Amino acid sequence: MESHDRDSWPQHLAHHFETPAQQFDSGKLGMWLFLGTELLMFGGLFCAYAIYRANHPEIFAWGSHLLDRKLGMINTLVLITSSFTMAAAVSAAQRGWRFRQAGLLLVTLIGGCVFLGIKTIEYRPKIEHGLLWGTRFHPDPAYVTAHWAGHGAAHAEDAAAGDVHPEEPAEKPANLERGRAIAYETCASCHGPDLRGMPKNGRDLTASPFVHDKSDADLLAFLKVGRTPWDPENTTGVQMPPRGGNPTLDDEKLLDVIAFLRVLQASVASPESAGAPEVALGPPVDPGAESTVHRSVIPHAADPPAGLAHAPETPEEPQTPGTPEGAHRFFAIYFMMTGLHGLHVIGGMAFIAYLLVGALLGRYHATYFTPVDLGGLFWHLVDLIWIFLFPLFYLI
Repeated sequence: MESHDRDSWPQHLAHHFETPAQQFDSGKLGMWLFLGTELLMFGGLFCAYAIYRANHPEIFAWGSHLLDRKLGMINTLVLITSSFTMAAAVSAAQRGWRFRQAGLLLVTLIGGCVFLGIKTIEYRPKIEHGLLWGTRFHPDPAYVTAHWAGHGAAHAEDAAAGDVHPEEPAEKPANLERGRAIAYETCASCHGPDLRGMPKNGRDLTASPFVHDKSDADLLAFLKVGRTPWDPENTTGVQMPPRGGNPTLDDEKLLDVIAFLRVLQASVASPESAGAPEVALGPPVDPGAESTVHRSVIPHAADPPAGLAHAPETPEEPQTPGTPEGAHRFFAIYFMMTGLHGLHVIGGMAFIAYLLVGALLGRYHATYFTPVDLGGLFWHLVDLIWIFLFPLFYLI
């Protein structure tokens, strides 16, 4: 075996490597393998996010509006900037620019501090107002309502800016037969086959104060935009989709439905005066059809008997008006993913601080910059993961 004179080796070359190039390539391969394990760990969390979001989209839509998008955007810009300064620090180390390298590492470290500071500002109100995970989820109704009041106002502004007009629609004879057919085909899926409501679903339309008290223009505007399950004014927690979930219903058809509901309510309130407009009030019946009911209008089954199971001493999921069922899952995934990312930011900052000391001592130069290069790879991964987290939680 060929012997080597240790005194002739570069100071930074470890004894088990033949050349600095071999050492650099081995270090970079090891870092890429480590980053691969990091991606596997975060990949499992992203899969959990995808599954829960696909099965419970309402809780993610509700929870995202309780996050501060401005702070999230600022943090995104901070991390992108720090990624640039980290790459510039690697370039400075390769060129042997000692003090420029140290300055860029310091800026990167400050960027990490700013990111963690903003995350602390974000976490604090959630902790104070009970927006946490599992049994710790006790949302403050006033806090949630305050956030959604602003969202509701913005939603109303969007509706007003679109094709929803608050003024009364133009006078035109209503087609009550068409309104009756649409009501029993579309509205019955949530409000029951006789429009008298369904348990844990739509309200009774035949005696709805909301329908009775609103003008035709207000009802038209409401039907066109619908109502989300987390709207503070939604007392059922059930989504009212825009245009009843049927995008083919134009304004004229919706006005026909409204006119029919007026007649239907009048007939229920005063049956003897129901004959003003000549229109059947019950659902359409085909004499030759089988006596079956479409599954979309079948009410939910009643809760089964408890049997031998013991009733829980406390509710499993404390509810706040306008809060969708299972909303704590959003914050469980949010804190798990952003918290784990925050731990990686702390780890990256600790290593950057170590690199900063080494840069000031002149350890890294044109012939030895491996630690700076590997630290840059890790910091870029931290930035990349946040670039995915930000839109998934704050924007979509």
